[in-house]
Amino acid sequence: MSNPADLAHAVLLRVAEFVRALPADQLAALADGTAKLAVVDRTRTRTAARPAATTAAGVDADRVRADLAAIGDRAAGARYLADLKLTVAKLRALAKELGIAVPGKARKADIEADIVQWTVGRRLDSAAISRPSEARS
Repeated sequence: MSNPADLAHAVLLRVAEFVRALPADQLAALADGTAKLAVVDRTRTRTAARPAATTAAGVDADRVRADLAAIGDRAAGARYLADLKLTVAKLRALAKELGIAVPGKARKADIEADIVQWTVGRRLDSAAISRPSEARS
């Protein structure tokens, strides 16, 4: 399938399947522009020699890392983690796989917030800090 029109059609069908399965709140966020869809090249996030591994967290940490890297705001990152419906123990395991230290007595919401901060928030903060200031007249 090398015809660009055929490729575009195939991509649009896959996007439609994906969007159809989203919960109403995520659809609303896409519609009002507070969320966006992103292209994640999965070949960059895992090598061919290492298949997707389900960790102690019960999810593929590499996939979660890539998905969170593609998310453009903290609220969407928090919704993404909430949608995974992980227990506190699984969130702790995921944080460990992602290289994020969480306090021993951290609650579920705290762990989710730490994961979002270290995967989405730091990138957004860095982008905001490195953005040149507006020229003053």
